[in-house]
Amino acid sequence: MKLDLDRQEGGRSELGIEGDLELGLKDGRPARARITGVLVVQNMESRFLLSGRLEAAGEAECGRCLATCDVVWPVPVDIMVLRNVDTDEDQGETLLIQQRKGEVDLAPALSECAVLGFPQAPVCSADCRGLCPGCGIDRNRETCSCADDDFDPRWEGLP
Repeated sequence: MKLDLDRQEGGRSELGIEGDLELGLKDGRPARARITGVLVVQNMESRFLLSGRLEAAGEAECGRCLATCDVVWPVPVDIMVLRNVDTDEDQGETLLIQQRKGEVDLAPALSECAVLGFPQAPVCSADCRGLCPGCGIDRNRETCSCADDDFDPRWEGLP
C-alpha cells in the first residue's frame, strides 16, 4: 500500500489497494482489518490527491448480542500528499502527508480512515434479537420467561 511519487504518471490514474491493516482498536472492535478497493490518484505536480471508497473487513463484537462476527464496512478515503514540505496548506478534513520524493506508505493514513469509518454499533445480522434485559440470555439462541413488557408507568397519565 504504497504510492511512488517519482513514478506516478501525470493527471488522473487509479491505484489498487489490497492488504491487512493494524487498526489498534480494542473492546470488541477489530484490531486488524483487510482492506480492498481502488483509489483515484490525481497528480498535480506538487500534490497528489487520493480519493475513493474502499471496503474493510474484520472481526468485531455484535452491539446487540455480544457474539463475535465478521463485519464489512465502507471506508471513505480523502488523502493529500504534498511534495513541498515548506507549505502552509490547510488540510481541512483531508488527511495530509508531506513527502518530497520516493514511496509514500499509505498504511497509517488508510488505517485512520478505516477506524473513522467503523460503524458505531456493528451487528451480526439485521434481525439480531440481542440479549434479554431481564435475565441476559442470548435471544437468538434461547427463549426466556421474562415479560416482554416495555410499559413504563411514568407515561400512564399521557393520552
